[in-house]
Amino acid sequence: MISQITGEVIAATDLSITLQAGHLAYELFVPTSVVNFYRKKSETGPLKEPETFFTIQYIEGASGHGNQFVRLVGFKRKVEKDFFQMYTSVEGIGYRTALKSLIFPIQKIALAIERNDLATLKKLPHIGTRTAEKMVATLKGRMQKFALDLLNEPLTVSPTSDLDSEVLQVLKQVGYGEAESIALLTKAMEANPKIKSAEEMIQEIFKLKSVASEKN
Repeated sequence: MISQITGEVIAATDLSITLQAGHLAYELFVPTSVVNFYRKKSETGPLKEPETFFTIQYIEGASGHGNQFVRLVGFKRKVEKDFFQMYTSVEGIGYRTALKSLIFPIQKIALAIERNDLATLKKLPHIGTRTAEKMVATLKGRMQKFALDLLNEPLTVSPTSDLDSEVLQVLKQVGYGEAESIALLTKAMEANPKIKSAEEMIQEIFKLKSVASEKN
């Protein structure tokens, strides 16, 4: 069981990073906040630098039905790994679903579970009423440690408006992955905060891409 890896981040793709540890390179599925961090760093220079990730190893694919693959999920902090393990112990919450749904800070989710706040839990992507109820039934009384976590940042970056959602859909249709699309959207808003329509947003994104291509 691989529970922790230290190595150099050599690539960041849509939902994963590649970590070089000695002569081996490991693919780690990570929250989008981690992917975006390394994508941003890659713009200013090589990604290679020592990093430690707390990992969970699991088997993807149903037993007896097609191929099965050994996967690794990685986190920058052990408390995030511990929370993720408890979160995915709830029936109906798989690893991929969990990575996409953690759009609130750990503390907020933990407090919602402890307070039986189904309204907040149902705002998490892919979490419906039934799953929210199972989450409370399974985890209530076990979230105190995570309710004290002070990092007020979500593990998963999520679009916050209808405009964002529309732009992300267009970018995905032309071949951009989710994490890269979110990163492009964020850059466009930073470059021009007065954008009010999806058309203006897309124009700004391709303008930034054109400028970046000319520099390269």
